[in-house]
Amino acid sequence: AAFFFLLLPAPATVLPERAFFLGMLARTTFAAIPALRAAAAAPRVPAAARLFATQVTFVKKIYADGSTCQKCDFVWKQIEKDGLTGKIDRTVVADERDMSSEGIILAKRHKVQRAPFFVVNEEGASAEDEKVYDVYFKLKKEVFARETGENEKNEEIIRGMMRQVF
Repeated sequence: AAFFFLLLPAPATVLPERAFFLGMLARTTFAAIPALRAAAAAPRVPAAARLFATQVTFVKKIYADGSTCQKCDFVWKQIEKDGLTGKIDRTVVADERDMSSEGIILAKRHKVQRAPFFVVNEEGASAEDEKVYDVYFKLKKEVFARETGENEKNEEIIRGMMRQVF
């Protein structure tokens, strides 16, 4: 904004009939700055954002001892917090006690080794073209066109690493 004044002629050289218009231009420019900053800070939707996904399936895991996957529970709570539960069409369980459970079959078909994961069927696509997301914030950004904060990303990464360690 400071550079704008460098472009203006010295006040003594401004004709009175132009002073009004220069003043309006300056006020308009300064009034537009907050709007421009807000637009620059707004989340950018990738050009290839898949806002037309016909079905999103959430696959969570149940361990051989019958306990639920903590990371799966955390991701579901994040989905609720983000207000996106209505965008999840199905929840499927990958039950380690039942190797024929739908979640286990999906994991084998898509060669997914960790839970939770999401299977996205896009409009007009065949089952072979299903897209799999094993990271929630990527699904959130690419399918639901929503940005994820750094704290959420870091927490999801840490939970994934903790699950691998323990």
